[in-house]
Amino acid sequence: MTTYLALLTVHGDLAPDEVAGMSDALGATEHRTGHDHAVLTVPGEAPDLATATAAARLHAAEVLDGCVVDVDVREADSD
Repeated sequence: MTTYLALLTVHGDLAPDEVAGMSDALGATEHRTGHDHAVLTVPGEAPDLATATAAARLHAAEVLDGCVVDVDVREADSD
């Protein structure tokens, strides 16, 4: 299987402990915050990009219920 990275951009005014909790709940390997958003990097494996994208969107929706989230999935080795 191919390894993918999901970059989840969570929009809103988020407290640092809230971002840390989201990161832990999603299994993120890193997170960074900016003005009115946080970006979480979540690794995963899937047979193809379409499956990885669908899984990342579902996982984000389940864990981050009620948050506005953008999901960008790419192969782990791609820039």
